[in-house]
Amino acid sequence: MKREEILTLCHSNPDFIASYIEDFELRCKDLESQNIEFRERIHELESQVKFKDARIEALESQTIEFQARISELESLLNQTIQINKKPPSTGTFIEKKPKTGSSRDGNNNCPGGQKGHPGSTLNKVEDPDEIIFHQLHKCKHCGRNIEESEVIGYKTRQEFNIVVMRNVTEHRAEIKKCPYCNCKNKADFPKSITKPVQYGITVLTIAIYLRNYQLIPYNRIKNLYEDIFGFKISSDTIIKAEKKLYHKLKGVTNHIKKQLIKEDVIHGDETGINVNGRGEQCHLISTKKYTYYFHHKSRGFKAMNKMGVLPKYRGILVHDFWKSYFKYKCEHALCNVHIQRELKNIYKIYKQEWAKEMSDLLYEIKEQADCARKLGTKIGEDTIKTFIEKYHLILMKGFEDNPPPEISKDDEAKRGIQAQSKARNLLDRLEKYEKEILRFATDLRVPFSNNQAERDLRMITIQQKISGDFRKTNGADVFCRIRGYISTLIKNKMPVISSLHSAIEDVPPLP
Repeated sequence: MKREEILTLCHSNPDFIASYIEDFELRCKDLESQNIEFRERIHELESQVKFKDARIEALESQTIEFQARISELESLLNQTIQINKKPPSTGTFIEKKPKTGSSRDGNNNCPGGQKGHPGSTLNKVEDPDEIIFHQLHKCKHCGRNIEESEVIGYKTRQEFNIVVMRNVTEHRAEIKKCPYCNCKNKADFPKSITKPVQYGITVLTIAIYLRNYQLIPYNRIKNLYEDIFGFKISSDTIIKAEKKLYHKLKGVTNHIKKQLIKEDVIHGDETGINVNGRGEQCHLISTKKYTYYFHHKSRGFKAMNKMGVLPKYRGILVHDFWKSYFKYKCEHALCNVHIQRELKNIYKIYKQEWAKEMSDLLYEIKEQADCARKLGTKIGEDTIKTFIEKYHLILMKGFEDNPPPEISKDDEAKRGIQAQSKARNLLDRLEKYEKEILRFATDLRVPFSNNQAERDLRMITIQQKISGDFRKTNGADVFCRIRGYISTLIKNKMPVISSLHSAIEDVPPLP
């Protein structure tokens, strides 16, 4: 209706207008109440949306944590004993034992010596210990007797064998009575003969050789002596002989330490040993010519100082990333085989291409270094510069794939270093220790890996597997010193048994 019509209606019918206004006000109140209900519903829905958004965000962060945990567990399942070196008591559950991995590439070579291998075999000797003649009685052609016929030649074959026999030597010291003063005199026994009945030096030498080189337990040495030589030898007798040799090898050990300090490049490593149920450490410093083992409770700086080599050494020390080594003033070179294992693991589990590229680059540099070493030259500066540029590019790619973790307010309040992924930790090390990692290319005296120390230390691990714990601390010290001397003898191509024999007689040969 128009305004004029409404005014006319107000004059003619005021009751209708009043009722209309009343209805209108009721409708307005209904609409207002509905509007309030709708607003409350909208507010309720908005709060539900916010709650769901928060829940989704919490679930997303939880999913990220679960994915990281799954990746970590998968990496543990894929790790081999060589990588983690963790004992079974750590509680890691693995249903199926993983196959032992290898950093070597497979080849199609047959087992045994390869083509060009010098090999070794028996050769005839000119003066055999025994000659046996085999006679002819009848002619093999006509059957007639030819015993009286002249021998015109011999066809010889030699059989090498071992004579196992017990040899008992009785020492008799003369007793004489002086005709002038009527005094009884007795001749002196040799210094090594101190008891009415005792084992000879050869018996003790072979027992020490079997225990400390062949790693045969004491009880099995006792059985071997009884089965082969026909007499029993107690474990206590062998242990006493080892302790005696331990003290006589002190000068030789000091000589080995002095020689190691003079070397241009040495290798360092350590491994766990069990001493009377306690986990302790066997430290190693070695080269191609010398081996020095040292037993201590500590794995770190305190034990390395007590060894007495690293505090005075100023050459190049090859080792893994154990931080204690970096406290010494010598130059450092890092084992690239350890790095290759980690790179291989990251590529296998996380499928990150930069890890494979870095692995390929390190092997490419190794081939160049090996070739230059054979030719007696060096890798050119331009070539090294190109390798370093590639190294940096791969690092950049790796850092892009592994950004630093986001730090929340809760993490900021926590003390310590922020946890990172294994890939990020490796990238940080590759960046920080670039010079030490690539030292094998810039200085050809440095090998690609710490394989020398790994081989020397493997014997300690094998000894633990065969014979178990050392019962006493002194037993571990004795084994380390004798084993280090034997290893040094072998590296210098010196006879082991005769050298041990001389050492027991107070004249240990110096390598």
